[in-house]
Amino acid sequence: MSDSDQAVRDVIQARKAMLAAAIVQRQWKLRPDLERRYGPEGYAKCLEDAQFHLQYLAEAIGASEPKLFSDYITWAKVMLGSRKIPTEDLWSHLQVVRDVVADALPEDMRGTAQAYVNSAIETFPRYPFEVPTLLDDSNPLSELARSYLTSLLRFERHVATKLIQDAVESGASIKDIYCHVFESCQREIGRLWQLNSATVAQEHYCTASTQLVMALLYPRMFADNRPKIGTIVAACVPGELHELGPRILCDLLEMEGWDTIYLGANLPQASLLQTVKARRPAMVAISATMTFHINAVRQVVSALRSSDVDPEMKIMVGGYAFQHSPELWRSVGADGYAVDASEAIDLVKRLR
Repeated sequence: MSDSDQAVRDVIQARKAMLAAAIVQRQWKLRPDLERRYGPEGYAKCLEDAQFHLQYLAEAIGASEPKLFSDYITWAKVMLGSRKIPTEDLWSHLQVVRDVVADALPEDMRGTAQAYVNSAIETFPRYPFEVPTLLDDSNPLSELARSYLTSLLRFERHVATKLIQDAVESGASIKDIYCHVFESCQREIGRLWQLNSATVAQEHYCTASTQLVMALLYPRMFADNRPKIGTIVAACVPGELHELGPRILCDLLEMEGWDTIYLGANLPQASLLQTVKARRPAMVAISATMTFHINAVRQVVSALRSSDVDPEMKIMVGGYAFQHSPELWRSVGADGYAVDASEAIDLVKRLR
């Protein structure tokens, strides 16, 4: 991360709506077939998509990580292709994005933006058209996970609940169910949405149902009165609504002997600081799923570092936004990063 890259990010974010309008207008002028195929409704959707593309581009530049934008375009290629949007539409769109953004930026910023988009364009032909399932046989509870998810996709919460209860009664560990069923299924439902094989309603139902099943397991998890190792505060950054990941982590840390304070989704920065100052935790865990929330993570970490808290307090980050850039956690100022709940528990032990 550099100050100059942050400046480019800020300019793109500030001009996002204007840039999106110019991008779509130019692309549709160059490609008259788009109006014929998509019509006014498609034009509005293209404007919305263009703003998303610009958000991801801005955050990638702000983080000095070209791969963040390339990985997003990889995801978008699969997502749009599954919705019958020809690959060449995204391909031509990227070229227009490059040119319009370069034309609109101050001269000293153009090269940076062009380089990031060109990197995505150059690797575009190698991007896959499909994403493999996350519930393959490498998952030790793959059969249970597939049955559980199938039930939820059918809106059969009671069937799914019984599957988990029966598994626990048969000796499956709650930690394994959390990691290999709940966490894996949550990622799989995201993949299915990307492939247009699941609806937003199904995704929300799966999340809500899993939270309920987790609550039903609490009496088995928190029955003893062992002394607590210490306190960990966990939250999602402002704007982030994907909350199941840090909730899973907190439950597992409770089983490990920690006292956790989970503050949920879309937490205002001031509320997090207030809680941390009041409770003096040994560690704070911050989650972000969407890449365009990376700057929010950076701001939260910076605020924690500069506040009146224990200088020995550790800060860990996690979530999908960090998965494709192994060193990104360093650039936001954290002490560590974990790819999933199991790895996060190991990280907590190392940072203690």
